Amino acid sequence: MNLTIEAISKAAISALNTAVISSQDTTKIRDMKIELTEISGELDVAYKQIGERYFEYNSRSNEIPVIDVKDILKLMEPKLKKKSEIEAELIILEKKLKDQVILQEKEKFENEFKHQKDALDKAKALDVISEDEYYFKINQYSKKIDNFKAIRNVNKQYELGVISYEELQMKLRDLT
Repeated sequence: MNLTIEAISKAAISALNTAVISSQDTTKIRDMKIELTEISGELDVAYKQIGERYFEYNSRSNEIPVIDVKDILKLMEPKLKKKSEIEAELIILEKKLKDQVILQEKEKFENEFKHQKDALDKAKALDVISEDEYYFKINQYSKKIDNFKAIRNVNKQYELGVISYEELQMKLRDLT
C-alpha cells in the first residue's frame, strides 16, 4: 500500500514538473513566433524600400538599374541574423516539446503494460488463466511497447489524412 502511494506521489510530482516545463516552453515558443513576425514585418519594409528605389531609378532612366541599397542591406543584416537564430532555437524548442510529449505517451503505454502485467500475474497466481494464455497476453502488450514509435507514426499519418481509417486499422492490427 505504501509503495502505491509513493508511486502515485512520484507520478503526480513528475506530471506537475512536466506540465510546468511544458507551459514555459510553450510560452517561449509563442514569444519567439511573435518576435519572428515582428522581424519579418521590419524586413518586409526594407524589401519594399529596395523595390521602391529600383522602381524610382527604372522610371527615371532607361539604363540597366544600378541602385545603391547598401544602407538598407546594412540595416537588414542584424535582423536577418536574429531571425535565423530565432528560427534555429525555435526548431530545437519545438523538438524538445515534441520529445516530451512522446516520452509522456510512452510512459503511459508502459504504465498500462505494468497494470496489465500485474493483473495477469494475479490471474495466473489464482489459476484463472493458463501459462500459455499468460505469455500470449504478455507478448501482445510487449509488442505494443516495442512498436510504440511505429504505432504513433501510423496514428499521425491518419490524423494528417495520409492514410484512410481502414489502412489505419490494418496497420495497427499488424503492429499490435
